[in-house]
Amino acid sequence: MPFTANMFIARDAGLWQLIGIYYEPQQEDAPAFAEGLRQVIDRARWSAVSNEMLYREGLPKGISLRIVHREEDRLTPAQEEVLREKGFVQSAGGWSQLFPLSWELDEGYRALQEELERRVDGRDPRLPHDEHTSVAVHNMNVLMEAARTALGLDLDGSFESVKKLDELLLMEEVEPEWRFRVLSPATLIACGDYTAEVAVRTFPELHWSDDEADEPHPLAFEGSLTPESGSGGKMNPRGKARKRCLYGAGDSLYSLIAVVIDLLRRNRS
Repeated sequence: MPFTANMFIARDAGLWQLIGIYYEPQQEDAPAFAEGLRQVIDRARWSAVSNEMLYREGLPKGISLRIVHREEDRLTPAQEEVLREKGFVQSAGGWSQLFPLSWELDEGYRALQEELERRVDGRDPRLPHDEHTSVAVHNMNVLMEAARTALGLDLDGSFESVKKLDELLLMEEVEPEWRFRVLSPATLIACGDYTAEVAVRTFPELHWSDDEADEPHPLAFEGSLTPESGSGGKMNPRGKARKRCLYGAGDSLYSLIAVVIDLLRRNRS
């Protein structure tokens, strides 16, 4: 692949940049270049919704992906056309694409995410937040309160209410055409923890794993999805919230739980 595997973060005049370094473009034809670019964009999208460094001083003024290359390794016209098709604009520092920011599209989203960035507990959702609540329960309560105040969104703790989180992360009614749904890490953590907490309260088949090694995938279920499969499995609602933000309708918090529950019930009957 023509692009480096690593990406680093820099700040310039209040704009956070995810920078990928490019090597030897003259050795890559346009299709190979396009595939390498797709992988870089996917990594950048994930960084934009998961890297806390981007949000350490409050919500960023902007986030961009910049592709740079050595002066002797100039891009071919076909490769430059691929960049333009992907929404990149040429500048003195390389080719850049600005990510749309959800909080700039709607003032309610700014208020919501500022509150979540201030109050959400980003640790393992199974840990105690204080003497009264777990991390997941705390984040669920914070999201319910902040969503009602900032957006007038009523989250009542029901399984059906998870569909409202899917709509929130997609923002279809606000701006249906944008490709990068940049939401803060705290927003996605809160949505994932809300979904998980609703699931364990609603369905006895789902529960928090007590295995410390399962920290990335703490929501577990028992039983076989098919006669051929092993018993049980694990899910990561926080990761699913990020995927919903990144990839849209192809990923859903609601379906994450609903599909597993449906299969378990059919297998049991």
